[in-house]
Amino acid sequence: MSTKFTASAVAAAAVLALAACGGGSNESGGSGGAVTLRYAMWDEVQKPPIEKSLGEFMKAHPNIKVRIELNNWNDYWSKLQTQLAGRSAPDVFWDHVAYFPKFSKEGVLTDLAPLIAQDKLDTSIYDSKLAEGWKVDGKVYGLPKDWDTIGLFYSTKALKEAALTPADLDGLTWNPTDGGTFVRVLQKLTVDENGKRADEPGFDPKKIKQYGLAMQAPTGQQDWWNFALQNGCKLQDQPWGKWTIDQPSCVQAIQFVQDLRLKYHVAVPATVTNPPNGPSLDQVIGRGEAATAMDGSWMLRAFDTALPNGGFGVADLPAGPVGKGSVYNGLTEAIYAGTKHPKEAWELVKWLASEQHQKAVAQAGAVWPGIPALNDTFAESWKAKGVDVTGFKKAAEGTTMGYPLTVAADTYNVKALDIFNQVWLGQMSPQDAATKINNEANAAIK
Repeated sequence: MSTKFTASAVAAAAVLALAACGGGSNESGGSGGAVTLRYAMWDEVQKPPIEKSLGEFMKAHPNIKVRIELNNWNDYWSKLQTQLAGRSAPDVFWDHVAYFPKFSKEGVLTDLAPLIAQDKLDTSIYDSKLAEGWKVDGKVYGLPKDWDTIGLFYSTKALKEAALTPADLDGLTWNPTDGGTFVRVLQKLTVDENGKRADEPGFDPKKIKQYGLAMQAPTGQQDWWNFALQNGCKLQDQPWGKWTIDQPSCVQAIQFVQDLRLKYHVAVPATVTNPPNGPSLDQVIGRGEAATAMDGSWMLRAFDTALPNGGFGVADLPAGPVGKGSVYNGLTEAIYAGTKHPKEAWELVKWLASEQHQKAVAQAGAVWPGIPALNDTFAESWKAKGVDVTGFKKAAEGTTMGYPLTVAADTYNVKALDIFNQVWLGQMSPQDAATKINNEANAAIK
């Protein structure tokens, strides 16, 4: 998963310190005098098309061998940070915006700006919104590898049983007063054990068999951050700045997510889905416990497994009081500043950032590409499987909010995981939670 946080991941991020760059790869070469580059990643779904593409790269560069080091999301970050501290990090590795601020400050990333200028690389092919997120003080620490955003996954079976169509999910709106058409559709999709829907007389909110919506977001990326954007909230006063989630527009968004669970009874209770031990949302939908789920595009393969043969689709998120909006971010391929093979590592990154490579990965339906011209290639790969994923594309092309850039990410993530769980369980008010997280995260900014 490209962006999902868990307790162990944020704990590792909070505890492990980074050392200054140096040392580099502990492998100086390979057979026949070829240089061996270590390339770290965490997504098994992307590995097959990437391996195939790397085969072409190694044919074109016989002096370079590439060895993939694959670890799951949790292990990836704890291992990478240990390697960085021990100056034995992979030559090239996937970087995430949640960790990027810290890495850039610690000097463990290679500045690509002079290399881009040297080779006259055309960076206009990348999504400018993604590209800008990897720049600091004139330095460039990555080229867009891919992108992800949040959409509304839905079960085609659940929609049909509620006499709804995918078109009925278009144009939905929400508001903090009565929930709007979004809540009304979720009520039609919420069914109690007696077969009564939430908009019908006799519905029993204490005995619900299928909820209209499932949510699960330790940080807010897959739930309230999106509603916050749609309500005019800004999570920070500026990029790399202070958190501002205690403002009214943000608190209203948090309140709305709580209301979906505790007031309207249309969202799966937090006792079921709360991380780190709750089931993934594809499992919840696959078991028929919810009809829709707010989740990231990185979960497409998981939903395809849970609801095969065109059993699901993806709609755009509803619009809020100030309009539509979704969290939007992506990854990059970073070059370790301490690599012993900087020239070869740059050749690899150029290949991974090329249209040829990104097209191959997009054709496999593995991830949305960092090159916008290839978005339709990715969508077509899923259309061939009977799945409409254009809801993500609509979200990405509309109003978006990047993942917050902050050196206080560790503190925010740890606090958010604990405190927001209390909000969703009704044990803390949205205002108190927002104020507490805001103050503690800002105190960690130096």
